[in-house]
Amino acid sequence: MFKKLILAGMAIAAFAAFVLPATASASPVLTHEGLVVPPGTHIIGTSTETPTFTGAFNVTCSKGTITGLVVKNSGTKVEATVAVGGATYIGTGTGGDCTSALGSTRVIVNSELCLTSEASDTFVINGCEAKPVQFTLEVTGTGPCKYSTSAIKGSFTTNATPATVKVTEQEAKKIEGGFFCPSSGKLDQDFDLYTDHTVSGVTIEGGPLTIS
Repeated sequence: MFKKLILAGMAIAAFAAFVLPATASASPVLTHEGLVVPPGTHIIGTSTETPTFTGAFNVTCSKGTITGLVVKNSGTKVEATVAVGGATYIGTGTGGDCTSALGSTRVIVNSELCLTSEASDTFVINGCEAKPVQFTLEVTGTGPCKYSTSAIKGSFTTNATPATVKVTEQEAKKIEGGFFCPSSGKLDQDFDLYTDHTVSGVTIEGGPLTIS
C-alpha cells in the first residue's frame, strides 16, 4: 500500500508539472525587466514588417507606430487603449504618405482602439465600447475610401523581448467611398512593444516589454 501511495503521488506530481505551464501560458501578463507594469504605463508599438492593406489596389506603408496606455494587467488579462490619432502610418509617397497603385495614400485610423488579451498567444482589437474599428484611405487626387471591421484578431509572441503582436489577413469592408475603392481588403502588420515615460515634455524610451 505504501508503495502504491508513493507511485500515485509521483503520477500526480508528473501530471501537475505537465499541466501547470500550459495553464500559466493561458494567463498573459505584461512585464518590463521582469516587473509587472501597472495600469497607466505608456506603450509604443513599432512595425517590424511593412504594413499593408491588400485589395483591388494594394496600400503599402514603410512604418506603422501605435502609442497607448495599459489599462489592465491583472495576471489573467491584459488591456490597452490607443486614442484616436495614436496609430500612425508613413511611407514613401507625397508628404510621407503610404503608396498604392492609384498614387500616394494617407492612412487615417478613425477609431479609438481597445486591445484585449485573455488567452494564450491571442488578442482582439475593437473600436472600444463594442464599436467597430474604422479607418480611411485618402488617395491623393482621387478621394477617400472608408473601411470598417467589428474586430481585428491577432497573435503575440510569448516570453520574447520585445513582445511582438501580429495581425495577418484581417478583412475590413468598405462603408464609404467611390467606385474606385476596393469593396474590401486585408490588413497585415506586426508591432514590437516598448514602454516609455515623459519628463518635462520629452519622451524617453523605457525599454522592451514582454508578455508571459
